[in-house]
Parts: sequence; C-alpha cells; structure tokens
Amino acid sequence: MVVNHEEDHLVGTENRQISKKLLILTACAMFVLAADFGFYCAVAPQTAVFEDIICRNFQVGAFNNNTNHTNNNDNATDSIPDGNPCKSEAVQGELALVLGYKDMFDMLPGLVFSLPYGVLSDHWGRRPVLYLGVVGILLADIWIRIVCFWSNVIPLRMVWLSGLWRVIGGGDQVVTSMALVMVADIFSEEERSTALFRLQSCATLAEILATPVSAYLMTFDPWAPYLIGICMVALGGIASLFLPETLEDAKAKQAQPDAPESNESEHDLLHQAHEFKQSTQFIWRDWNMCLMVVVLFVTVLSKQSTNVLLQYVSKRFDWSLARASLLISLRGSFTLANYLILMPALSFLAARYLGLHGKWRDYRLTQGSGALSAMGFAAMSLAPAPAVLIGGLVILSLGAAFLVTARSLATSLVRPDQVGTLYSAIAIAQAAGMLVAGPLFANLFRLGMHMGSVWMGLPFLQAAAFYAAATVAIWWIRLGSVRSGEEEWEIQPLLAG
Repeated sequence: MVVNHEEDHLVGTENRQISKKLLILTACAMFVLAADFGFYCAVAPQTAVFEDIICRNFQVGAFNNNTNHTNNNDNATDSIPDGNPCKSEAVQGELALVLGYKDMFDMLPGLVFSLPYGVLSDHWGRRPVLYLGVVGILLADIWIRIVCFWSNVIPLRMVWLSGLWRVIGGGDQVVTSMALVMVADIFSEEERSTALFRLQSCATLAEILATPVSAYLMTFDPWAPYLIGICMVALGGIASLFLPETLEDAKAKQAQPDAPESNESEHDLLHQAHEFKQSTQFIWRDWNMCLMVVVLFVTVLSKQSTNVLLQYVSKRFDWSLARASLLISLRGSFTLANYLILMPALSFLAARYLGLHGKWRDYRLTQGSGALSAMGFAAMSLAPAPAVLIGGLVILSLGAAFLVTARSLATSLVRPDQVGTLYSAIAIAQAAGMLVAGPLFANLFRLGMHMGSVWMGLPFLQAAAFYAAATVAIWWIRLGSVRSGEEEWEIQPLLAG
C-alpha cells in the first residue's frame, strides 16, 4: 500500500487553515459582541446622566439668577416647556454640544494615528496594535465616568479630554480596523463579504440585546447600565486575547516576494519615514482607492446619529430617553434580518442569475444600500409622527449593508499585504467623518430647535445628503472585467454563502 505523504500534508494544512478561520471568526465575534453590547448598553444612560448633570447645573444657575435679578424671572423660565427644565432648549442645546464635541475629540487620535498604527500592523503584527487600542478605550471610558461621578467638582465638558487616552492604540476606529483586517487576512475574496456580514451581525445582535436591557435598568438608575457597559467592553478585551496573529497569512497571499528588509536601518528615522511613504502611496496614487476612502467617510453616520436620534425623539415626541432607546433595538432587529436573510439572498441571486461575483457583486450591493440609506435618513428628517420616523428607520436598516459591502469592495482592490494600511486609511476617513458629524449634527440640532419642531430633523437631512453623494461616487469606481474579478482568488467553501 502506497501512502501519499504529500496529499496528507495538503489535507492537514487545509484542515489547520479551516480551524484557524473558525477560531478567528469566533474570537472576533465574541470581541465585537461584548464590546458593542457595552457601547449600546451605555448610550442612553450616558445621555441621561449628562442631561441630569446639565439640568441640575441649569437649575442652580437659574436659581442664582432669580435670586440676584428678581425682575428677570421671565427670562429664566421662558424656554422651559411644560415646567420641565431638562427638556428646555438651553439644556438640550448644551447636551448636544457636549455629546457632539466629545465624539469629535474621541475621533482625533484615530484621525492622526490610524495610518501609522496600520503601517505598524503590516510590519509588527495585528495583535499588538489591537491590544493597545483596547487599553486606550478602557482608560478613556473610565475617565468619562470619573468626570460624571464627581460632576460637582469636575466640569462636565472635561469629558472631552477622554480623547487623550485614545492616543494609546488610536481609539475605536483602529481597534475595529484590526479586527476586520484579521478577518480579511485569513478569508478569500469570495468568502470575505459573507464573513464580514456575519461579524457585523454580531454587532447588530449586541445592539438588539443591549438596548432593552439598558432601558429596563434605566427605570431604576441610569448608572447601573452605564457601569455595566464598561464592564462588557473589558470582557470583549479579554476575548481578543484568544486571537491568533494573521500577518503571515496576509503575506502568504502575496503574489510577489517580500522586499528585503534592512536590519541596519531599522531604527533610522529617515528610513522609517521613507518606508511609511512607500507603504501608503498605493492609496493616494490610485483614483479608485481615493474614491473608496472618501465613500467610506459616510459609513459612520448611522452609528454617529444615535445620540441625536435619542435627543430628537425625546424632544420632538416627548418620549423618555429609555423609551426612545428602544428604537435602537428596533433598528438593530431589521439590520440583523438584512444581514442574515436579505443580503445573503441577494448575493445568491446576483451570482446565480446575473453572474456577479466577488467585487462586482459588492459593487452593485453597495450602490443599492447607499440609495436606501439616503432615503431612510430623508424620511426620518421629515417625520411628522413617530410612525413615519420608524418607517424611515426601517429603510435605513435595509441600507445598513453599505458599510460591509463598501469595505469588502475596497479590500478587493488592493494586494493582501496592503490590507492593514488600507483599513487604517479607511479608519482615518471614518474618524474624519465622526470629527465632522459630531459638531455638525449638534449644531444642526440646535439650529433646528431654534427654528421650530419641524426643522429638528436637520441632522438626518444632512446625513441623507452625504449618503446620496457617496452613492453617486460609487458609480465612478472602475473595476475592470467581470471575469478577472471572478478569478482573482481561489474560491473556498467554508463561509461562502
């Protein structure tokens, strides 16, 4: 009996590769599920805690003003609706500013350090950068809660300094990018889109589960879910410890041999600067890549609009923040159905009947998802009643695949060994999006309140315009022939859906 050792070796290698894919997807799923559960568990309570602090300070200020200026009592109360100072224009305007600028300052480290950390991940590995980012996020969240807990001593606007802690590892965008890079490293192009959908589904599942839990706990004390949130983020950080390094898998995909490294110049500053320039020039010299990075600028708007959504519904329809937060769970439910049912079905139909595979399939799905997102935001901005707003939210959920398909499309346009740098460039674009969206949404919301209740949806109208522009930009992407897109990578069956 002749034993084929080469065939056994190939089978063993394939089995190890499949096991590694399952391990990475499982560990990333646990990390995303826990971290996003913590985020969504804390969104509404944080808004409530901030509102309570601002309202308390406003009442103290109004009391002092009334004591010193008894003839100006009308000025102190003319903006208080139905005797509730916490829903006054002054309090809600300050709350929008605190939240908006906090988001802006949180994104600054990602904007500045995403690309350097991405280049480091392409040289040193994905895990070290991921771990640094998790530590920075935890320290930032701890600082915010310290400010809130001692708000009688520390001004609330000091939460804006939380961004300084995110310099360690680059913040949320770098952490998210590293998790997605590890998936992109190990999965083929045909598998990648499905794998990213399933990973994104975990984030959506966290959104669905965390919001009602948070809303229920808020009926007792908003601090309970607010502290649970940071504990869940820490739990997600523990899950990330089980992730194996994937940099070598990315290098193994390379068609060209790695460039020789120079140990002698390893620590030379000029050499490092030149290496950084060489590592990133593939983005700035390629029209397609520049366009994709700009397009991905808008993908953060849906998540970024969450704080404004809570304020908008609470102010416009006189809902409590706990009740308004349930809309986040509703949005997540439709988004999850989109990821698990609608998008796999459309992907199957596109491949089966239209002959669209890989990047061509992602290209068409991105166009459709972008159009739906624009329509959803437009409907929300003009909603005269809660039912119309919920309808717009459902349409927005059906367009949520834009984030996944656009990222998968961008990934298919570069070499595997450049994915870490690409994802960091995307992180910069998304950080810039949050940098702009935070103050922009806050000031548009304040302007809308001043103009009247009909105009309070101005932030969502602006988001609709951004998505419409991004959808138009997708049409300018040039992919080449369908056949070359189909044969660029070998198709493997593990997660193809």
